[in-house]
Amino acid sequence: MPLSIPTSCQQRGRAKNCQAEIIIYYNDRTYVVKFSRSPVSHYYRSLHIIPNSVLSYTTEYSCSDNDNCAIDFASKKVLDLSNRTYNIASVTDHLSNLLLEHRPPSDPELRCYNNEECVKGVCQTLYNIRTSTMRGKGCLKNTTAQVLVLDGSFDPSLSIVCNRTRCNSPETYNKVKEILFRHNLTDINGRLNGGQKSCVSAFLLIVTLHLFVFLCNGFFF
Repeated sequence: MPLSIPTSCQQRGRAKNCQAEIIIYYNDRTYVVKFSRSPVSHYYRSLHIIPNSVLSYTTEYSCSDNDNCAIDFASKKVLDLSNRTYNIASVTDHLSNLLLEHRPPSDPELRCYNNEECVKGVCQTLYNIRTSTMRGKGCLKNTTAQVLVLDGSFDPSLSIVCNRTRCNSPETYNKVKEILFRHNLTDINGRLNGGQKSCVSAFLLIVTLHLFVFLCNGFFF
């Protein structure tokens, strides 16, 4: 679906770099586009999955090539991302079985991979894809099971949050990595795919006006 900027959102201003952020929510087929300004040029992408809830892809791009570089990028990227298809149910089902476990209130204690006791929390780990190293293998409070892949102008990483016993292990990482690759979300190294090599058919995003948000006050050029 092509990007269409509402006539009510035509504010312009000066900035060192123009920025566009596109978030595609594949779970409910909506997207959000935000325009703003940035002090530096950059490009990053992220994949965020909350099992049985959310599968979203975010890309943020900052540029100074010309006055319309952010708009040009957003137009092409919205079309590219909206044409991708994923088996959402399969992805979330596989991740749910791997990362989630029903824990009754009477048994709130969880034991993470490093044998740390985690009371009323979840286990988490962060894997640096470039250096193949893991860190942060411990207990995390006030969050839910999820997977986050970061890629772009920094070290690519895969973050895993889960609530099964010792679920933040290297074995879990390898299984999550395999699930994402098998569903065409990442390449074999765990990096986010630039596009889909085997897409059967494109789907149209159902865009509701109140979800298709342009932050006019932050739309600077």
